[in-house]
Amino acid sequence: MFEVERLDIKGYSGNKLKNNFYRQLDETRKIALVFPGLAYNSTMPLLHYSVQSILATGINVLTVDYDYSNNPKFLKQSLRNRSDWLTGDVEAALKFVTKEENQKVVCLTGKSLGTLALGHLLETHENLRDAKTIWLTPLIKNPELMEQMLSYMKDAIMVIGTSDSQYDIEIIDRLNANTLLGGIVVDGADHSLEIQGDVTKSLRVLMQIVTIIQQFLI
Repeated sequence: MFEVERLDIKGYSGNKLKNNFYRQLDETRKIALVFPGLAYNSTMPLLHYSVQSILATGINVLTVDYDYSNNPKFLKQSLRNRSDWLTGDVEAALKFVTKEENQKVVCLTGKSLGTLALGHLLETHENLRDAKTIWLTPLIKNPELMEQMLSYMKDAIMVIGTSDSQYDIEIIDRLNANTLLGGIVVDGADHSLEIQGDVTKSLRVLMQIVTIIQQFLI
């Protein structure tokens, strides 16, 4: 069992960072950080059930819902400034839970834009490289992220669909060949890991991903 609360985290430029902290009733210092996509927040199916799967392992979870798609100020920024904004927010979240809440990060999960957060944290914080990582529809066509994944991924799983614009079998094969990544490719799934026009298949895909995450975290 767990309770949900909001932490008073000040992110980029002192902006209040929207979040949900799922605290286990049985006290633990272990925590997973979850970073969503640009327009895919932690209440949407893939991340909602991923969070539930992580909670079932008995660790705490912090979801960081930066909500950039509804922030005109963010959307007007250059790509460089957007990157600085993202890294500012994720650094603030990491610092708060490790310093103020005295938590040890044992799992990092990112969806799409959130995988850029994972790459940044693994590159800049050596102590996080032993954490398990879950990469959902990662932006693998981003050269910087690709190099970070090749360099720093250890105990990791990645899920991507063949109908995702980021899908590239050569990149996936390279990742599988050079890391300990468990790469899962879902035939016909889009960037939300859904099968367009087929609710039943989409639910089956979701069940498959949840099962994989549960097995990975045990």
